[in-house]
Amino acid sequence: MTKINLRLIEPIVIIVAVLIFGWATYQRNFVWKNDLSLWSDVVKKSPEKSRGHNNLGTAYLTKGQYTLAMAEYKKALGLNPREYYIHSNLGRLYQAKGLIDLAMSEYMEELRLRPNAARVISNLGTCYSEKGLWDIAIFYHRKALSIMPDDPIIRSNLGNTYIKTGLFDAAIHEYEIALRLDPGNGSLHYNIAVIYEKKGMFDKAVIAYRKTLTIEPDNLEALDNLGNIYLKTGHIDMAIERYREAITIKPDFPWAHWNLGIAYETKGMVKEAIQEYERYLSLRPDDPEAMAKIKRLQK
Repeated sequence: MTKINLRLIEPIVIIVAVLIFGWATYQRNFVWKNDLSLWSDVVKKSPEKSRGHNNLGTAYLTKGQYTLAMAEYKKALGLNPREYYIHSNLGRLYQAKGLIDLAMSEYMEELRLRPNAARVISNLGTCYSEKGLWDIAIFYHRKALSIMPDDPIIRSNLGNTYIKTGLFDAAIHEYEIALRLDPGNGSLHYNIAVIYEKKGMFDKAVIAYRKTLTIEPDNLEALDNLGNIYLKTGHIDMAIERYREAITIKPDFPWAHWNLGIAYETKGMVKEAIQEYERYLSLRPDDPEAMAKIKRLQK
């Protein structure tokens, strides 16, 4: 009878186990490489659970795939009609599609289940803001803040409504409180910068846009707006740098080409200006002002 060498078998068993678990880990990491693949896998394995369908819907919503998101949210509600957060997610979906009345209906349904859901109350306020009913919007945002005064999202929502009503100082006040609560939020710095720009306070606007870009270096609107301020204040080369930076990030960003054309034209660089206007026109072919600029410069 052949004698088995246990000392030889032991490392072989360990190697095989490592390979098996390593492959399982690879497969799991492949499936979980993003929310969409993760929750697709969960739904495939547990199709009767509402949470998986809800989270898959949110993954689709994040990617702008509204029809697929809607289907998953509907499945989730069919499995569990009393899950309040599904109504909130449906509300966000309808709001993203511009279906404000349907969004409000979903938010109200969640509030029927959870009357003190502060962010949902604020979302309702945002809906009223989008309908132009500013006083009602402010009422709901303030009501939400009475429940959660330290929520930066609700503060930001109220600030957004103040901007729409022209109450710029009140908006800045809310954004600054929100920033103390969430200092790494680039959108808040951006909103403050926009207000300072509207008020003609360019030095403060530049500082706020730079803070935005420190947090969000690929923020195209911040780059473009910062370039516009430099252009208005006579810092043409600095404006050109910002527009070029925006175009490097997104070559088909039309406004950066348009504004870069204006900057070149201001410097008397006619050939370069025409090129940028033509690039802009290739992205927005029906703009008569661009056509007129090119014809004028070509004379």
